[in-house]
Amino acid sequence: MHKKSVSSHRSLIIAGLLASSGLATTPVYSQGTPAEAERVELSADNLIYNAETGEVRAVGRVYLERDGYILEAGEVIYNERTGRAEAYGAVELTTPTGERIFAPKVVLEDALKTAFIEDIRLLMQDGAQVAAAEANRNGEAGTMTLNKAVYSPCKVCADDSGKDPLWQIKAVKVTHDREKRRLYYDDATLEVFGVPVLWTPYFSHPDPTVDRASGLLPLDIQTSKNLGFVAAIPYYHVFNDSIDATIKPIFTTKEGLVLAGEYRQHLGFGQYEADGSITYTDGRDDNGVLTGNKEFRGHISSDGLFNHSKRWRSTYQLNWASDDTYLRRYDLSDADTLVSEYKLEGFYDRSYLSVRTVGFQGLRVEDEAGLTGHALPLLDAEYIPSFSPFGGTISVKGNALALQRSDGLDTQRVSLSASWQRRWITPKGFVVDVEAYARSEAYKLSDIDRPDDPSFAGTFGGDSGSEWRNLVRATGTVTWPLVKFTDSGTHTVEPIVEVTVSPRRGTPDNIVNEDSRAFELNDLNLFSADRASGYDLWEEGSRVTYGMQWRYDGKDWGADVMLGQSWRISGTAMVFADGAGLEGDLSNIVGRTRIRYKDWLNFEHRYRVDEQTFAVQRNEISVSANGATVGMYAGYLKLDRDMTIVTREDREELRAGAYYNLNENWRIDGGFIHRLSGARLATLDTATGSTVYVQEESGGVKYDIGLSYTNECIELGLRWRETFTRDRDVEPGTSIMFRLKLKNLG
Repeated sequence: MHKKSVSSHRSLIIAGLLASSGLATTPVYSQGTPAEAERVELSADNLIYNAETGEVRAVGRVYLERDGYILEAGEVIYNERTGRAEAYGAVELTTPTGERIFAPKVVLEDALKTAFIEDIRLLMQDGAQVAAAEANRNGEAGTMTLNKAVYSPCKVCADDSGKDPLWQIKAVKVTHDREKRRLYYDDATLEVFGVPVLWTPYFSHPDPTVDRASGLLPLDIQTSKNLGFVAAIPYYHVFNDSIDATIKPIFTTKEGLVLAGEYRQHLGFGQYEADGSITYTDGRDDNGVLTGNKEFRGHISSDGLFNHSKRWRSTYQLNWASDDTYLRRYDLSDADTLVSEYKLEGFYDRSYLSVRTVGFQGLRVEDEAGLTGHALPLLDAEYIPSFSPFGGTISVKGNALALQRSDGLDTQRVSLSASWQRRWITPKGFVVDVEAYARSEAYKLSDIDRPDDPSFAGTFGGDSGSEWRNLVRATGTVTWPLVKFTDSGTHTVEPIVEVTVSPRRGTPDNIVNEDSRAFELNDLNLFSADRASGYDLWEEGSRVTYGMQWRYDGKDWGADVMLGQSWRISGTAMVFADGAGLEGDLSNIVGRTRIRYKDWLNFEHRYRVDEQTFAVQRNEISVSANGATVGMYAGYLKLDRDMTIVTREDREELRAGAYYNLNENWRIDGGFIHRLSGARLATLDTATGSTVYVQEESGGVKYDIGLSYTNECIELGLRWRETFTRDRDVEPGTSIMFRLKLKNLG
């Protein structure tokens, strides 16, 4: 064997072969010297040149390489006079991107611009393959036409078993347009397991080099109690590199046609997306009974983020539904409250400013639009100066809220606060955190006789009007982390004591509570100086909070255990709702246990128990295991707080789910939600202003199980779901969903 570099006309052999594949990008002659532009590395067992006939012949393990393109063949013959080139014997062409072309013979003519290939097989980078009886390359048009062709991304095409692939497309003619990066089929038939299932006179799809392209997406088919038989046929359209959209007609046998769609756009300085749906269907009353009239139903959802400058940005989300049950009846969402918000944020070194408007749409049966509050606007600002008096950090915050209701209590609030914080670590290892905090607020209330919930209404003991309150607090926290190192891991025992001092008369008993209604004592806020999440709820008086935390960090195992309680020295518990955990001088006992094993097993237990009877008020247990073959999660929740607050019902339920990968292709998964004891629902009777309780029955809430198959060329899914809840025209029932996706076809 000998190796030799050739240039000039002899380099046309490789250049022409590359052009015949439809993948060549370098012209035969380019700028620069011919030797530089057309240099080809050639090796063969024998290389013969006949000057009389102008024929170049390379025989035996021919290897040609140029610009990352590699041609291997048993023999290559090129005639300089006729411009004809032939390659024989297991011809294989590999492109720089990894595609491989196989053929027993390749013939190049017409100054190497056109090519004829017999028995061609093209192996694409993603594993997809095209086989054809013959192929013709048109260099000027940039197309390759394959006659009697078969396309499939299934790996079975590459073995010698003779079995049909899982699915394939057979066509009389297939044209690959390199510029458009698309495959076009004439007289095509889709076969699954060798059985023809669909014929079309014309069909096209993008080639594997395309990341996204317009076309049909996977078909969704299901049956449900509310909609009957459902078939969704989504179409995806790419407008340009920054805009695309999806149109999805949904055909239902019970509710007619639903038209859904999505739109996405990137603007350079930000991006946004929107989706929605609309239908014109039979009207129903609150009991789900047909009224005989037609009505429009639909929804709109959108969100986005925009960077206006290095310091300023804005975000928004918009959510709206035509009625309370539309999203659940059409299986679009399980949300019971829709939130719409616009937020403008500014960042200045150590300072921050945000302006928000927030609107809500309640979808529960007890929600009334006129009593739903909307923040118009909500402002937050924080300033942290660079100087540090006494070694501590100063923070100044401002907040303003205008909460409006069209037919209820309106609240306006302005708040200004300042805090000073510092940490010391003593030579003995004690960690001491100190905070001094002061806040002044002005309230203005109107329409106080029309609260959305009397449990949280407040007037400061007076009629509609204005009121001030001034609040101060000093907090000191001492922890003493004791660490022991062992061969298996690290143990840390940390006693915690927190002392908080505040005047007893900081807040009147009957205070309005708009932003802290969900407050409950738990392991996350036990040692917080300000336990409430908002501004309205303030814990006055002095208290001592104490507890213990133990942590273990090992190579495989880890654990975190916390237990604590709060003791009120002075003050009143009237500002807290019964069942929140702070009714008496001694609070409920709260705790947490977390255990992990490596990266696949996690256990967590959170609880709150009565300090006298040790009765469990809140009990949450969750465990999850995620392995390569098997995974599961289980959760248990029991609430026994006896709260007299709307939507704060007690319940006991169990959630669980699991998956099992039968092999690399098959997977089964499922889950359930089961109510162990009936929930005690609290609703507000707007006519009398009193709370009405409804006891729900125990039993199933939702069960589902699914089976899926996935390989390199197909995705199949079948899922069964049973629901047991009823809400007006949303009925319990069975749903069966089917999903099919053919790779590269949608």
